[in-house]
Amino acid sequence: MPPSQLESRLRYEFRNAELLRQAMTHRSHSATHNERLEFLGDSVLNCVVASLLFERFAKLDEGDLSRVRANLVKQQSLYELAQGLGIAEFLRLGEGELKSGGFRRPSILADTLEAIFGAVFLDAGFEAAQTVIRRLYTPILDHIDPRTLGKDAKTLLQEHLQGHKIALPQYTVIATHGAAHNQQFEVECSVAKLEIKVFGSGASRRAAEQAAAKKALDELQTLAPTLTTKAKRSKSARAAAKLAEEERGIQQALDLRAPPANRPPRADRGEKLDKPTDRGADKAVERTAADKPSDRPAAPKPVGERTTEKSADKLPAERADRFASDKGERAVATRAAPPDKPLSERHVALIHGAPDGARGDADKRATPQGDAAPGEAADAVPPSSREAVASDSLGVDPVRVPATGRAGA
Repeated sequence: MPPSQLESRLRYEFRNAELLRQAMTHRSHSATHNERLEFLGDSVLNCVVASLLFERFAKLDEGDLSRVRANLVKQQSLYELAQGLGIAEFLRLGEGELKSGGFRRPSILADTLEAIFGAVFLDAGFEAAQTVIRRLYTPILDHIDPRTLGKDAKTLLQEHLQGHKIALPQYTVIATHGAAHNQQFEVECSVAKLEIKVFGSGASRRAAEQAAAKKALDELQTLAPTLTTKAKRSKSARAAAKLAEEERGIQQALDLRAPPANRPPRADRGEKLDKPTDRGADKAVERTAADKPSDRPAAPKPVGERTTEKSADKLPAERADRFASDKGERAVATRAAPPDKPLSERHVALIHGAPDGARGDADKRATPQGDAAPGEAADAVPPSSREAVASDSLGVDPVRVPATGRAGA
């Protein structure tokens, strides 16, 4: 078939036909082959596809865009495009590749298509290459789902089950056939909640699991209306449960505000609340009464704590007499209450230092018969002892009085 037919399929006519010829030549044919054009065409293809995805899918993030682009430019996708263009009819292969069926090999066909894109770029520039690539990929972009493109069957099955809150599938190897170097695996994929049980086979365990997951996805497609109905019912049930819970909360709040049956009326509660206040007032009255002085005498303190610094005039008059007579305070303290029994003339003479004659007369009257003579008694008592005698007889502290003093002095 002449190259012009390929150009018509590409809907692009080369200005330099040699570039198209080189793009169709495999390295097994001659030294002038298409590997350099393949390198250039791969970069142009990635740039154009990325631009197409960016324009068409505005809501996809960077990760999803990269995943979709990688799926569109991978070898399998290019191989399918090359088959649609019939590139195998224009390949220039060596004898060995022709005998081994190289014109049907996916890798050779995918590389040749990228070389054609590179040749168009060199022949007419980026815009011409972009137009050719857009024309080939637009029908594909119209029928793809960017949310699932590039994901294997196991991933899609897992995401689908998780979206409906269903447990993940279980994969079990049930049989292995063939020799060790050429085994065939059979795997069972089961989803207990949906009662799905399918089988898949492959040259490896992973391939068998992917085949079983693909069959499980097909089963899910038939159950999709049922799953949607169940999901709607569960959503309405959750809404009803939430509404019932809110109603219970409101009822509980109303129950807390309502007075219980055995709760006393508000007036009675006010009376009960007043009682602690009355008790507090009573305690205040008691404290006030306790602060007032009492007429009852205070309890006597221990001997060690008594002090003579307290003056008798600070106490009541009737207690001052008792305090002065019992504890031997000074005679000055007794002036507020004179003693009941008057002092004898002898005691007065000893205290005021009366003349010897006067003291002698007093001794005569005070001394009974049979005692010593008054003059001898007066002379026998030294002046220093007079104070002790007066102190002992009166029961008061000794008061020093000059011996030659007089009463008026």
